[in-house]
Amino acid sequence: MKTVLVTGGAGYIGSHCCKAFAGAGWSVIAYDNFSRGWRDAVKWGPHVEGDVCDGAAVAAALHQYRPDVVAHFAAYAYVGESVERPELYYRNNSFGTLVLLEEMLK
Repeated sequence: MKTVLVTGGAGYIGSHCCKAFAGAGWSVIAYDNFSRGWRDAVKWGPHVEGDVCDGAAVAAALHQYRPDVVAHFAAYAYVGESVERPELYYRNNSFGTLVLLEEMLK
């Protein structure tokens, strides 16, 4: 069975992708810090509570589950807030993606 780690797995898009992967026979691990997602949205496999900006937490999840695929949906997406506080969006969306990619390459 193939394994997928879904970042942002407790969010709207991530949780629906978890459902789709599980329906296709994949083993699904939801990775989310629950800052914007919902715990009750994690229904299709185990969850790891962690932040994509935390390299050690990302590395631990990748090491523990050894996913075949990583589907990355951990992102902030509120337009108004992004204009008011762009540093939050840069850190989470851009820096978090770089941290995730760096850990995946190790």
